[in-house]
Amino acid sequence: MAVQTIAILMPGDMGHGCAITFRENGFRVVTNLTGRSERTCGLSANAEIEDLGSFEEVARQSDLVLSILPPENALEQARVFADAMLAAGTKPSYVDCNAIAPATAEEVGAEIARAGAPFTDGGIIGRNPVAENGGTRLYVSGPDTAPVRELDGRGIVVRDIGEGIGRASGLKMVYASATKGTFSLHAAVLTTAHAMGLTDDYIKELTESQPAMLAAMERMIPRIPLDAARWEGEMREIAATFAAAAVTPKFHEGSGDMMALADRTPISAETRETVDTDRTLIQVLDMYVAARSPAKDVAG
Repeated sequence: MAVQTIAILMPGDMGHGCAITFRENGFRVVTNLTGRSERTCGLSANAEIEDLGSFEEVARQSDLVLSILPPENALEQARVFADAMLAAGTKPSYVDCNAIAPATAEEVGAEIARAGAPFTDGGIIGRNPVAENGGTRLYVSGPDTAPVRELDGRGIVVRDIGEGIGRASGLKMVYASATKGTFSLHAAVLTTAHAMGLTDDYIKELTESQPAMLAAMERMIPRIPLDAARWEGEMREIAATFAAAAVTPKFHEGSGDMMALADRTPISAETRETVDTDRTLIQVLDMYVAARSPAKDVAG
């Protein structure tokens, strides 16, 4: 049966962007907003997603379910939705699109199997499909990816990389280990330089010898706190992925610590819609230094 109704759990920045492009491509998009934040409800309204009021009703009316939420919530969401499917007596195809370790994806899959529903492992790479103009990549793996492959070219790019559960999650983990891992390293480097009173000298040197690196630092360090709460969990999942591959997890354990620090800055209370874009890099670094736990000034 062709996919007609897609459930997005939950419509945050990525989820609501997916919903907008899916609707533009002829799909009906639904969710359950019970207990969700004002921002999530606003994003859902902006994307014109139908709120069905319960997970049981979502399970009853959906052909395909995309779980898109912070990684630490992925397993619990699968448990809740498996219960909803059992109560509704329906088995829509469930795709976990979260930034989780392959081992976590297997746990999620076990929950969905408990309800007798098809499960697909997924990993999203790129910004939300509105920002990417439909070019966001959804990597998938599993024994039955046919339902989610119906989305290919209809708001998102779907790439099937095999039958093994964990392959798509693993690809997302190694990709994000380099991108977001580098963001956290840059934040750690400049925070340390700033705490030591070396910011001006260090930035002058980067301007001369590493201008591309400096540009990346200036672009991302002020924005990390907007996603730091979610990215901390992602770094922990990456560390677990590396450990399972017998590679040191310590890089990304440290990255998780930097995400936790960024989440303690005042910027973390802002959103992508409300962030103050007029702050200077120095003002941002002042916040990072102040957020250290325990705070310690080593400049003098």
